[in-house]
Amino acid sequence: MITLLSQTVQTLLTHRLRSAFTIIAIVWGIVSVLVLVALGEGFYRENLKSFSMLMSDTQKVSFAQTSKPWQGYPARRKITTTEKQLSVLSEVPQIKQVSILYSNAKAQVTDIDGTQLKGNVFGIDNHFLALNNTRLELGSRNISPSDLENHTRVAIIGWRLAKRGNIRLNDNININGVPFQVIGISKKTESNGLTRIKRAALIPSTTFNDLWLINPSDLLVQPAEGISSMALRTAMQNFFAKQYQFDPKDKQAIRMPDYSRYADFYTSLLRGIQLFLGASGAMTLAVGALGVANIMFLSVAERTREIGVKLAIGATPTHILMQFMVEGAVLVTVGTLTGIAVSAIIIQILNLLSLPDWLGHPVMTSTSIVLTLVITAVLALLAAFFPARRAAHLTPVIALSARA
Repeated sequence: MITLLSQTVQTLLTHRLRSAFTIIAIVWGIVSVLVLVALGEGFYRENLKSFSMLMSDTQKVSFAQTSKPWQGYPARRKITTTEKQLSVLSEVPQIKQVSILYSNAKAQVTDIDGTQLKGNVFGIDNHFLALNNTRLELGSRNISPSDLENHTRVAIIGWRLAKRGNIRLNDNININGVPFQVIGISKKTESNGLTRIKRAALIPSTTFNDLWLINPSDLLVQPAEGISSMALRTAMQNFFAKQYQFDPKDKQAIRMPDYSRYADFYTSLLRGIQLFLGASGAMTLAVGALGVANIMFLSVAERTREIGVKLAIGATPTHILMQFMVEGAVLVTVGTLTGIAVSAIIIQILNLLSLPDWLGHPVMTSTSIVLTLVITAVLALLAAFFPARRAAHLTPVIALSARA
């Protein structure tokens, strides 16, 4: 075997140009697959965060109006509630956590110089950010129980609002002329969460109630352990129907959108894009394999007399077959290792560049490497086998009479 490898290396070095083109074809195919799949994986992971609300078990609840009469009550009756009435929701066994949200779209939000920022103002508690899948920038903090108890004038602002007003942590903003210290800024992402806050200012709900006497606008509800989204919605529908006297089958009175039904669709869509990129790279790799096959056939044609001499002095067809198969294997191994190394370098460079946020960060996974190696091995085996088989079945007399 060592002798065969030595002969193979010597042959490849003798035909340097042909060997180099073969390796380049393999490297190009490997790089195409791994880089495209890495881009697809980064795209998938980044956009999956944007759709994280679809996978969340948190349920958003909005109060609207009845669509039908019920036990003497008229239709089109507006459902209004108070925080005290909603506090009993914690007694519903299907519910683990509730966050009550207040909203004022007409509030005046300005920077310290009085420039209007055009942002909504929400009154929140200390559970809102977690239930809304909202993450804050480094150095930020959440609304605390102490802020709620002491009616503190602090605010968390969305990243777009911060960008528009060039506002940083610990700066002040004015809400209806009242100064608030910025204690948090949401992370830059296109994900809206269950409630859009990227252009909003979030203040403690107790402080919000000091400024405006407004009923709660929405709820975020987290189900208890083992409770499905459907069971949670049914329990809340029955609870509110009994509490506010409307038909339990009236789906217009309390709106509870089911985001989870879109989760599978978006996940499949993102995976489909990733598979498309991987398939595009695999096609490039297949073209590279065809190049390997053509070069191997060319090698057989050029070395026909050499093969004839070896057959004439006693070499067996199996020996000739193995020689060409080993040559193909060496070329593919060198090309594959080089391709993986080049792909890793390209992916690192891409991560250092300022790629669009929606594209995410390219990631080369172990799964993509293994699949690429398997595809390469299969294609390379086929590309080397048929030229090697042709060489092994040459007739010595015909091979010796061929042109040099």
